[in-house]
Amino acid sequence: MWKFMAELNETGTTIILTTHYLEEAEKMCRNVAIIDRGEIIENTSIKHLLSTLESETYILLTTGEIKQFKPVEGYELKRLDSFALRLELLRDQNIGDVIRLLNGQGIEVKSVRSKSNKLEELFLNLVNKN
Repeated sequence: MWKFMAELNETGTTIILTTHYLEEAEKMCRNVAIIDRGEIIENTSIKHLLSTLESETYILLTTGEIKQFKPVEGYELKRLDSFALRLELLRDQNIGDVIRLLNGQGIEVKSVRSKSNKLEELFLNLVNKN
């Protein structure tokens, strides 16, 4: 069904989508309205809504085992296992700075991936505020 809707969307067809699958909505939609208890609490572009995120969570995978790990001042980093760290990066922080600081500890990052669905995170923040 998602593939069919994506094909329709690519032809320029407007689709009104009601879904709890926010990851798919984030991929497909240009605009979003968030409804809480029957009231529209946000109605804007996905781009604008995502720009309001205060932080984003990343998983940093390393080339080698993390034997010793010192906290990096100013950053929220947590060791997940021997080869992965979780990073909570604030909007005004630079991921390159964190990677350089980790390299200084002998920890080489081989890949970075976003942990959570950004639209879902925003949805939860908005609904919890309301």
